[in-house]
Amino acid sequence: MKPNKFKKYFAFSKGGILDGFAYKFSALGWLLGDLVSLLVLYFLWQAIYQNSPTASINGLDFKGMITYLIFARVASALVFASSSFWIIGDDIYEGNIAINLIRPINYRYRLLFTSFGNFISAFILMFLPLMVISTILLNVTLGVSIPSVLAIVLFLLSALLSFVIADSLNFLIGEISLFTNALFGLMIIKNVVFSFFSGSLLPSSFFPDWLNQILKFLPFQSMIEKPINILMGNYSSIEILESFLTQLLWVLVLSLACNLSFNKLKKHVVSVGG
Repeated sequence: MKPNKFKKYFAFSKGGILDGFAYKFSALGWLLGDLVSLLVLYFLWQAIYQNSPTASINGLDFKGMITYLIFARVASALVFASSSFWIIGDDIYEGNIAINLIRPINYRYRLLFTSFGNFISAFILMFLPLMVISTILLNVTLGVSIPSVLAIVLFLLSALLSFVIADSLNFLIGEISLFTNALFGLMIIKNVVFSFFSGSLLPSSFFPDWLNQILKFLPFQSMIEKPINILMGNYSSIEILESFLTQLLWVLVLSLACNLSFNKLKKHVVSVGG
């Protein structure tokens, strides 16, 4: 697709931004909820480490563990801001999918650009305040160093790629609603799988070796764990480059999978009425 053809999709990004800000008070509620969950997370792992016979668990001391988990929880608000899963499900359920298919736009790109608007609004309303508060509290309470400007820039670039990966997976899973006409059950399964395998709940060092070997061939670790390790300075320059290349590979593979699968599945769309 030529670059100038992307211009018509920017309106969908603007709509995604406006949609996010239209529910800014709901976002405030989510923000307060996330702050409470971060406090619970802190005291939970503090109790675990206080009752641990060793100062480190699976190679992580309390400072490293709580820093990773808090940053991972904050990053999740950004990476998982995609709305493609719900949009495609609603379009299929309400019959709007047929109308979208006859419009002179690429349906996949429409959802991606809409989700990118959600990404921007989540960055402003959720990520920035959570990140600032978390960084200050970690620095004051545990002496965690504030990430460098370079680390923050590289993290944001990695988080953007992570978002595209997550959005593509959301689109692929949302397509299943073409056959089920329901999303709730899929949502529960999707959220559990994404949270567990992406490193949002636990770093991969807590997983058995056989599972880590499998995850190397799956896109999940590119969603949360890799960006957080870049932010925390746990990766060397070579590892950062490898991380970006891996993410770019998954972006290309999943984008291709989205286009191919939708071109195949849209033949099964059935619309009743005018």
